[in-house]
This record gives sequence, structure tokens and C-alpha cells, in this order.
Amino acid sequence: MSEVKVTPKKCAKIWMEDAEVCREYYKTDKITFGMSELPVGGVGGIAPGHAEADEVFYCVQGEVLCYVSQDDTYYRMEEGDAMLMPQGKDHRLFNIGDKKAILTWSCAPHQ
Repeated sequence: MSEVKVTPKKCAKIWMEDAEVCREYYKTDKITFGMSELPVGGVGGIAPGHAEADEVFYCVQGEVLCYVSQDDTYYRMEEGDAMLMPQGKDHRLFNIGDKKAILTWSCAPHQ
């Protein structure tokens, strides 16, 4: 039987991708969930995409562009917007707003 688990922000796995602060809260064989923060004007690292997972981004705060090289397109998100990133597409986040950008992300079936 599975149990409910609460993970405080300070206990999440943390790393940097250029100016992007990434936190991974959960990673199971079915889903990965985390969040990213970008300072004003900040640019994240290039994520190569996930070979076996689609990824969903949700913009909690701010305004970002997400560049996908396979499409040679910038996709714009602001607070309340979500974006579905198909498996295998690389992506890079740019904070184009006037406040810190906060996004959550989930990959399924796994990262």
C-alpha cells in the first residue's frame, strides 16, 4: 500500500541549469514532478528532452518564453498557462517578465 508524502521545498533535490534553479520533489517509475525558478532576465539550460516521457509545464508566476529547436519556435507562457512538451523535444526557458518566473513541471511516465 502506498502512503501520502509531503516534501518541503528545502528537502527537494536541487540543482542549477544556467540561471534556472530546479527542484525535483518526486520521481517514481510513473511520474516525475518538480519546479523551476528563473530570475528576471534569466535563461535556463538546454534540456535535451525526454526519450520516454511527455512533459507538462505550468506557469505559476511570471512570463517566459520556451524555445524548442526542432520547431525553431519560441512558445510564450504567462501566469496560469500550461504547455505540453512531447517526448524528445529539447527546450530552453527565458524569463521575459518583470518578476521572478516560477514554473512547475511533470514528466510521465518517467523522466
